Amino acid sequence: MFPVRSLLPASLLSAFACAALLTACGTSGTTTSGTSSTSIKDALYFPSSNIPVAYLGEIYTASIQVAGGIGPYSVRLASGKLPDGLTLNGSTLSGKPSKAGLYTFTVEASDASLSTKAQSMSLTVADLPPLSLALSLPASEIRGETRIPLTVTAPRGMRAFRLQWALPAGVTVTRIAPTDTRAVAYWKMTGGTLTLDMGFRTGVASGDRLALVTVKPSKPVTLQNPVMGYNALAADGTVVQTLAMPGAAPATLPSGSSAPTVPVQPSSDQSDSGQPSSDQPGVLPALPSTLPGQSTLPGQPVLPGQTLPPSGSQTPPASPLPIVPAPPVNGSGT
Repeated sequence: MFPVRSLLPASLLSAFACAALLTACGTSGTTTSGTSSTSIKDALYFPSSNIPVAYLGEIYTASIQVAGGIGPYSVRLASGKLPDGLTLNGSTLSGKPSKAGLYTFTVEASDASLSTKAQSMSLTVADLPPLSLALSLPASEIRGETRIPLTVTAPRGMRAFRLQWALPAGVTVTRIAPTDTRAVAYWKMTGGTLTLDMGFRTGVASGDRLALVTVKPSKPVTLQNPVMGYNALAADGTVVQTLAMPGAAPATLPSGSSAPTVPVQPSSDQSDSGQPSSDQPGVLPALPSTLPGQSTLPGQPVLPGQTLPPSGSQTPPASPLPIVPAPPVNGSGT
């Protein structure tokens, strides 16, 4: 019998010898075999040194991102000073900044393998910008019912507002839903203009989504540059911000008293479906400071011109105009 070696070409024998040598010595980097792969872990690092701007007197939360290494990670303040009113807990920077300025500090991250990485960061604490209510309109054409978020920027203690929006021809509002249980909303459509009143049990934060406004077009339309105005009130009734609609008076709530903070039952002059039974002229009613079955809540003032029911009454004051109460997003009553 001939030996196997004599049947193999010399070049093939050299290839086998190289492969055996590489196997004995080992490799580094990434290797792939079939569907499996092995790679060396990246070193610990910070994906970004940018931190979102904080606003004076506003609740702030930001996360310091860490990557690479072997989790879990821990982050600590290594040097420098955080803005007054902010603290670093784990990788979360939070609090309510009390002094404006540019703050530079260094944070140090460590991972499960005890590797460490330091990073210098800067955080600007700026004066609060003017309050703004905005509708997040879709960029594309709409053809059917579409929900449009209403958000607030820099609420500055806002506890109630009245908003008016002149919708394009052929577009109507079919539903408005507050996005959490802190709010109650009442709305009506008059001649193509939406009027929306909202009151909040507690304060809202910058960037909060306040409500979803459902609109329905009679034909395909692109919504842009909304013609709107609003008047926002603080808890003591002072005006926080006013934006007048172009060519119209400001969308004002009655002034001189506190903002509404609690809901009421639908007015008795609504139809069984919950829709208005007529479109009489008038103003939206103020929200009472009583819940059905409760006496007047202490420290819950009301808007001017409002008649409160006797203490303990379960009947809210009569509304001068049938109003559509806006249910919460989950569909439950308020």
